[in-house]
Amino acid sequence: MSPYPEKQAGNRRSMACWTILHAAGRSSPGNLRKEKRSGVRGGDRGRSPTFHRVLPETGDPADTFLYLRWKKVPSGTVSIYVIVYIEHACIEAITNLNVLLNPITKRVSFMLKRSIAIGATGLLLVLAACSGSGTPDADNGRAPAQPEKKEPTTLYFYNVGANFDAEGYFEEKFGKAIKEKFPHITPVLIPTTSGALDKQIASGQPIDVIFGSVGLAYNSVFLNNMQYDIEPLVNKYKTDLSRFEPQTLEMIRQMSGGKLYALPFDTAASVIYYNKNLFDKFGVTYPKDGITWDELYNLSVKLTRKEGDVQYYGFTISPNHYFWRNQMSLNFVDPQTLQVSLTNDNVKSLMDNIARFYQIPGFNPDKAKMDSLTKMFFQDQVSAMWTPVAGLHVEKDLAPLNWDIVSYPTMNGFGPQPYPVFMFLNVGSKYKDDAYQVMDFLSTETFLTEKAKAATFIPALSSANIPKVFGQDAPLYKGRNVAAIPLKNMAKPSPQSKYYSAAGAQLTIALRGILYEGKDVNTALRNAEEAVKKAIEADKNK
Repeated sequence: MSPYPEKQAGNRRSMACWTILHAAGRSSPGNLRKEKRSGVRGGDRGRSPTFHRVLPETGDPADTFLYLRWKKVPSGTVSIYVIVYIEHACIEAITNLNVLLNPITKRVSFMLKRSIAIGATGLLLVLAACSGSGTPDADNGRAPAQPEKKEPTTLYFYNVGANFDAEGYFEEKFGKAIKEKFPHITPVLIPTTSGALDKQIASGQPIDVIFGSVGLAYNSVFLNNMQYDIEPLVNKYKTDLSRFEPQTLEMIRQMSGGKLYALPFDTAASVIYYNKNLFDKFGVTYPKDGITWDELYNLSVKLTRKEGDVQYYGFTISPNHYFWRNQMSLNFVDPQTLQVSLTNDNVKSLMDNIARFYQIPGFNPDKAKMDSLTKMFFQDQVSAMWTPVAGLHVEKDLAPLNWDIVSYPTMNGFGPQPYPVFMFLNVGSKYKDDAYQVMDFLSTETFLTEKAKAATFIPALSSANIPKVFGQDAPLYKGRNVAAIPLKNMAKPSPQSKYYSAAGAQLTIALRGILYEGKDVNTALRNAEEAVKKAIEADKNK
């Protein structure tokens, strides 16, 4: 039951127009008088308008009352704070007000700008609801206005990577929250097992939102011309871009040529997994956060040895991501001139740094083993340390191990470059507004904080709260060094182009040439540079 007699059920009225306050005569707050219109609760007319708790528990707009107070400021103006429930679409009708919308409670707060003075001629502030009428519907004999009913919509999601494909994963991590927030939307995941993006397009499969990492976006979203500039929607729905980690936002803007083709979602972890049993077996001290590449190399030397017929390896790494996330922020391919730079001293230094781990006496992995580095660590348990560079492993992978993690090795004081996953709005989507609002919701701190607590994703947000709560609800990380996961002091992103990933892949081929074919570093890098140049020329001649 409503706490106010005039608001009993059956006597609710639609608040089409609210007269908030009227100031007349002079600027003294004592001369302000309040007016009761369309269900706004009044009071003793002789008092100054200091209204207090008036929002009911129902959250129904028809049951909403005004909360108002004034305070004197040095300039003689009056600051007025108003809290109401109101349709989001009506906000733009309000002038001279600062608007703050809480996305969870839908409670909107309006603060009158200090520059507005209460003068002798008085001031009338009117908040107009969608109808614009000042007469309550009930007084006109009309039925109360109903909320706009949205048509049921199915949105299709596609992840360029395969990490959403597990049975029930998408529904659990995304679907439930989307349907709760947007009851008219049914989210559907298109599994990668049904084919790559070009196959989806050819089959006529609708796609609305595409998840793609910085390393895969060019050869998927951009290659198929599916990108769409979301800047107008950012402005329309007042998305606060300052919530995103600045470097991830910089990356997508640079990739978009100054436009904005996507919102950042999460960023890949970079940690070193280590097998505590192997460290204990060989009497080697565990690695610590802040370890440098040189310190890591020294550990690897101690752990690379042969026991009986078993060869053990100190450290293995995913080479592609090592080059893509290089801590020197190298410009492999200039986005403007398409000049390829893979033979300079900095690239040589980058190559030497990783090659030395595979050249430790006794290492000598054959090509098959280098192509299955995860198997060496997880199944065979012959690698003491492993870093995927981009991502975290799940419980089923880690279950057989006595493991822990430390931070990615630093180079010149920097961690790796960010490696974000972005949410792209497909240019061919028929429901761009709905799709964008879902993207906006999935990138909010409220949604992503819960995912961070569960260690599901590392949000690409600037919030200082994320590292504090990361993994606190995740049983997998209980007793583990979870503080190593959130990225710190990331290197500046390398300039991105459609050929940046190709350059990284060619550097991996060069590394294999050095290790397996006996090539010297200069020859291997020269071959890599020529391969990228040929790819660029081939594209130009298409």
